[in-house]
Amino acid sequence: MPKMVSKEEKRLIQEALLQKGILLIREKGLKRVTVDDITKAASIAKGSFYSFYPSKEEFLYEIVKKAEKKMLDTILTIQYDDGNFRDNVVRALKEIYLAPDSIALFVQPDDLEFLMRKLPDKAQEWKDQKPQDNFKRTAQIFGIAEDDMMAFGVLSYLMDALQYVASCKSNYGEASREQSLEILVDTIADFLQTRRKDHDQI
Repeated sequence: MPKMVSKEEKRLIQEALLQKGILLIREKGLKRVTVDDITKAASIAKGSFYSFYPSKEEFLYEIVKKAEKKMLDTILTIQYDDGNFRDNVVRALKEIYLAPDSIALFVQPDDLEFLMRKLPDKAQEWKDQKPQDNFKRTAQIFGIAEDDMMAFGVLSYLMDALQYVASCKSNYGEASREQSLEILVDTIADFLQTRRKDHDQI
């Protein structure tokens, strides 16, 4: 007779799965994570995994959605008018992109395309609309007007550069990578501070 699992035990198992999934994405990249990797890391049987998720893709999709929500929540909860705006932006970027449990820098656009091809149509709708809406909300918080396409473009390029450097594996050394990330975060903060000052003077 199969062992009965309580709601609390299920919640703990699912939480462990998601945490292990984040670590695996950071270690291997989204495309290379397998169900065997997940079940081994979480110390559960394959059958147990499929009692929580119909497929590996839906599991990874949930991790990406939760990461995106955490990113937006972090941006929205920081009081940018309280204290130094630039310092607050730097703190937000580090909490979102450089935190130990962040996957924001380890999931590339082509990874998402790969994932979406294996998911139902409803997932594609979320991918197309939600991140774009969130980016607009974020830009408004940072003082970029919705019709300022130049600023949107510059911010997009800078964020892409941040993501590329963080996920890039090279022979230049970890210390060089970390300093490069610091420089990019500072550059983004400087840019947003300038745009905010320009916006406030209009």
